[in-house]
Amino acid sequence: MKKRFYQCAKLAAGLLLCMSMAFCSGKAGGKPVASSSRPAGQFQQDGGGEASFPFPAIPEVMTDPEERRSYLLLHYWDNYDFADTALLRRPEVTEQGLVNYVALARSHPDEAEVGRALDVFCGRLLASEEAAKVMPALVEKYLYDPMSPMRDEALYARFLDALLAHLADSDARRERWAFLRELVGRNNPGQVAEDFVYYLPDGQRRTLATTSVDAPVLLLFFYDPECENCHATLQEMKEDSAFAEAVKDGKAQVLSVYTEGNPDVWKSRLWEIPAGWTVGTDRELIKTEALYDLKAMPTLYLLDADKRVLMKDVSFGQICEAMGW
Repeated sequence: MKKRFYQCAKLAAGLLLCMSMAFCSGKAGGKPVASSSRPAGQFQQDGGGEASFPFPAIPEVMTDPEERRSYLLLHYWDNYDFADTALLRRPEVTEQGLVNYVALARSHPDEAEVGRALDVFCGRLLASEEAAKVMPALVEKYLYDPMSPMRDEALYARFLDALLAHLADSDARRERWAFLRELVGRNNPGQVAEDFVYYLPDGQRRTLATTSVDAPVLLLFFYDPECENCHATLQEMKEDSAFAEAVKDGKAQVLSVYTEGNPDVWKSRLWEIPAGWTVGTDRELIKTEALYDLKAMPTLYLLDADKRVLMKDVSFGQICEAMGW
C-alpha cells in the first residue's frame, strides 16, 4: 500500500509540473490539457497506449495562469463517467486521476474555489451508487490514512463537509462521515487540546486541564507497550540525548498515556518509561469518547504550556526538528 501511495504521489507531482506549464503558456503555444471533442467518460490514451484520465479542455481564450488553474479544478471531472463501473475499477485512470485532483486542490490558493470544486465533485459522485462506494474510500486513503504521503486532514474535512451537504439526513452513511468530520475537527493546531481523565500508577485521578505544565511545551505520548511501533518510538525518545536534556532542563515535559484496556500489561511495563516523565492510563476513555484521533499508534501531540495544540499527530522526529532538539 505504501508503495502505491508513493507511486501515485510521484505521478501527481509530475502532473502538477505539466499543468503549471499549461497554465502559464496560455495562447502563446499552450494547448488544452485534453480534447473537448472526446465523449464524456471515455478515457484517453497516453503516448505509450496506456489508458489515462480524461482531462477537460481548458478554453484557449483563458490566458491567465490562475484562471486556467481554477477552470481545471472546477471542471476536472467533466469528462469522467461516474456511472461506469469498469472505469471506476481502473486504478491507472480513476485512482491516479483522483490523486492528481487532490494534488491540484492542495496547491490551489483560493479556498472558496476549492470548496466550490469539492461541492461539484461530491454532488456527482453521490449520484452514482458505485462511485459513492469507491471515491470516498480513495479520498480517505490519500488524505486521512497516516501512511499516506499526501495526508491532509484540513482538506479531508472540507471533502467530508461537501459529502454531508449532499447527503440526506436519513442516509446510513451520514453517521460515519459525520463522526469522522467531528474527529478531524478536534485538537488541530491552534485549538486547546481536549481534556481527558487519566490515572497515575498509584490510582490518583488527574485531568489534562489540571495537569501543571512547568515547561514551554508538553509532549503527549499516547501508547501501548504491546505495540511494536510504540516500543520503537519509545526507544528513539529514550536514546535521544538532546530530548533527554530538554526534559531534564525543564524545556519540555512529557505525559505518556496508556490508551488500551489491559492494566496488568501496562503496570508490568512501567519500568520502560523514563523517570522524568508523567505516566498514566485513561482506562480507554479517549477511544470510547473519541476525544483524540488514535488511528495509528503511537500518537504524539505537542502542546504549549496553556495546553494549546502546536503539532498534531506527528512523528517524534518532526517534533525534534521543529523544536531544535
